[in-house]
Amino acid sequence: MSTHLYIATAKKQYGKLAKGMFVEIIIRNASRPPTQKEVIEAINKKYGEKIAVNGLSLFNFDIVKQ
Repeated sequence: MSTHLYIATAKKQYGKLAKGMFVEIIIRNASRPPTQKEVIEAINKKYGEKIAVNGLSLFNFDIVKQ
């Protein structure tokens, strides 16, 4: 199966999330972009807990397939 790499970059500040913060998300066995939950979990894993909150929308991110 295929593996896809997406980079999600914050377009604006939202709470503790600063503009320009980014994460790389790998999606395996699917061609879909990352979900809201996957982006939030990746941000919190990389930058620390409670940086991204559950109400954070995907519209706050530029998501680019690499």
